[in-house]
Amino acid sequence: MDPAAVDVNGGDAKDSLYDRLRSEAIEAECDEPELSMLLRRTILSPTVSTFDEAIAATVAHRLFPIPASSSCNFCPNACRDIILRAFQSDHMELGHTMSEAIRQDVLAVCERDPACDSILEVVLFYKGFAALVCHRAAQRAYFDPNKKRRSMVALFLQSQASAMFGVDIHPASRIGMGVFLDHGTGIVIGETAVVEDGCTILQEVTLGGTGKDSGDRHPKVGKHVLIGAGAKILGNVRIGDCAKIGAGSIVLRPIPSHATAVGVPAKIIGRAREADPANTIDVSYCRTSPPLRFYATTIICH
Repeated sequence: MDPAAVDVNGGDAKDSLYDRLRSEAIEAECDEPELSMLLRRTILSPTVSTFDEAIAATVAHRLFPIPASSSCNFCPNACRDIILRAFQSDHMELGHTMSEAIRQDVLAVCERDPACDSILEVVLFYKGFAALVCHRAAQRAYFDPNKKRRSMVALFLQSQASAMFGVDIHPASRIGMGVFLDHGTGIVIGETAVVEDGCTILQEVTLGGTGKDSGDRHPKVGKHVLIGAGAKILGNVRIGDCAKIGAGSIVLRPIPSHATAVGVPAKIIGRAREADPANTIDVSYCRTSPPLRFYATTIICH
């Protein structure tokens, strides 16, 4: 899909994105009637009239795919309302509201994933995107100033997203907008981790602790960073803007901006050739990595 086909700069950007999503849903229903029940319960539901409502309804449905019954421990409608309230709040995460961030997250997938042909498939099927929606709603609940204790709802959303999507993001971690969790499966982001705008993170990545520290103990990832599949970044280390981390690497030390780091433990092998590595997703450099060796490093992510 061509991201330029979605007008997010001129006119009413929110309505433009929703109009495109709804149009794609109608076309999909006509082409494949088997999808009608799914679409009529989510994007084409009569209760949905905005992009925010479409996302809230769809992610809640994905978290609780069965009708409410004695086997369901949480009301799907309550989950939808929690997500929608987060959309409507003025809570900021790294300078962005949830409504702003999620729109850029959708477009990031469309722009960076060559397998993606529409906004619709991102909303309906991409686990990384759904996990980000859950995280942003959970973060708003976690830091709700009106609560006198840690929010159990935030932790429940984290747990349910981990169970359903295979992505475990602590509600207290901070994530910027335009972030692409490619495939999603096995990604773990710890409590004090930070991921700034425009990053791409592939499957099985851990932003965790070493087990030696407490307090602020997780990685800080700068803007437009590309982290290859299976990479582990451990401890309160800084990954500079536009850096590239090779697949399977274990990073224990800071990596400067625009550097390429690979190996176990990771070593800098040069500079990233691209101005925005996260948008290119070229991981061919990973072939230069030395063979993986076992290191007795405890990975603690909470």
